Amino acid sequence: MRLATDNPGDSVWLEEPGYLGARSGFQRAGLRVRGMAVDDEGMCIANGVAEPPRLIFTSPSHQYPCGSIMSAGRRLALVEYARRHGAWIVEDDYDSEFRHSGEPIPAMLGMVPDAPVVYLGTFSKTLFPALRIGFMVMRPRWRMLLRTPLARCCAGDTVLNSGRWPALIEKGHYARHLAAMRRLYRKRQQQLREALAQEITVPCDVLGGGGGMHLTVAMEGVNDRTLAQQARQFQLAPAALSHFYLDPQRARSGLVLGYGNTSASRYLPALRTLNRLIAQHRRA
Repeated sequence: MRLATDNPGDSVWLEEPGYLGARSGFQRAGLRVRGMAVDDEGMCIANGVAEPPRLIFTSPSHQYPCGSIMSAGRRLALVEYARRHGAWIVEDDYDSEFRHSGEPIPAMLGMVPDAPVVYLGTFSKTLFPALRIGFMVMRPRWRMLLRTPLARCCAGDTVLNSGRWPALIEKGHYARHLAAMRRLYRKRQQQLREALAQEITVPCDVLGGGGGMHLTVAMEGVNDRTLAQQARQFQLAPAALSHFYLDPQRARSGLVLGYGNTSASRYLPALRTLNRLIAQHRRA
């Protein structure tokens, strides 16, 4: 992650709660990570902070784990902030292909000429993680800066080099696959929402839903990390919402529920078990 920075101690803005993989990568690189609050429009911009960042890492198309989608106005403001302070933006677009409501908002990279943005994409969500294929889109003058380090860390052959992958796109197979998956995940999300309303009896807020393959259920009065561990004894694998915060004092409790690889027939019994565990925690 030092590719975009001049000094190991440079400051990085990261969404809080946010993606753990980015956090650990920045910290290993010796960068100072500052957690930025997230609201319904995505990452909040901290104008007036004592030290502007050198790098801003954000997932505007579908924030993880809260599920918010950054508004066009917020995106433009963030690009302008980065340009004014000489910062880079890393735009992590990990699953925007699965948008379930509203019209897609343009990527920050293409919103204004010469935006200081590196756009990251992946096929891990649209196909399968073991494929290990991602891509970057950036301004031409940055390619030479990144070419040698990327060649060292990303060496290896993939299906992209076989000539088969372009044919899947050119013949429309990939587009048809995406359309089918969008229909499937949209239906699964609706079924999960209905199951949550039926089975979860404690007060909670269901976050997200505009895209992706997960919903986040925020609630008070539970130790979500202990709850997530206990759920694994019943072959359930929710993630604890508080785990994604840098500052424990700011953390909300809750569970991140994925529905991408879970049949809808499992929702009711799984949520019934979770509700029982939640009730036990609230009584303790």
